[in-house]
Amino acid sequence: MLEPLGEGWLLRLSVGGPARTALTLPLLGARTPVVARRDGRPVRLGLRHAEVLALLALHPEGLTADQLAAALYGDGGRAITVRAEVHRLRRAVGEDTVRTQPYRLVADVDADFLRLRSALREGRVRDAAAEAARGPLLPTSDAPEIRRAREQLAVAVRSALLRADDPDALWTLVRAGRTAGTDDEELRHRLRGLLPSSDPRRDELG
Repeated sequence: MLEPLGEGWLLRLSVGGPARTALTLPLLGARTPVVARRDGRPVRLGLRHAEVLALLALHPEGLTADQLAAALYGDGGRAITVRAEVHRLRRAVGEDTVRTQPYRLVADVDADFLRLRSALREGRVRDAAAEAARGPLLPTSDAPEIRRAREQLAVAVRSALLRADDPDALWTLVRAGRTAGTDDEELRHRLRGLLPSSDPRRDELG
């Protein structure tokens, strides 16, 4: 930065570098179009672009075009198709957000499904239940790796809650499941066993 100093100029060098883009990805239970946020501004995304961003968030080290094609389309995926999709995605979210060779995110990513994974890894079952209550990861996606990640998260959440002695965490997920029409009898049974007889939530469990 240049600052006036007497009859000349003072040159100040910035050592911190430019601020990174903040990218918010609310993909649990998300239906299309997905509304992501780039530096607080909404960006509407179709399903394929949401899938690409989810996969790149899951692989911060980056993915080649062939790897991304396999993750999106399976064995029949073509790198040329992925390159076209990523080109359009970069125009939507900014070329400084999605880099190439390999494809990767260069941003501070706040993704609900990553928060869920962290909560599970750290044993924070209430936080995990609160995130999981939003719904499954991109529930309409048929991309092979998205399906796999979605199933792994569901299994991990369910297992963690069945092991935990935390009725509040269980209640959060059971109530969300009943609202979504995906009632889980085993979770309900576990919750019923943890709730005291005086707890009014027992009546709601049926």
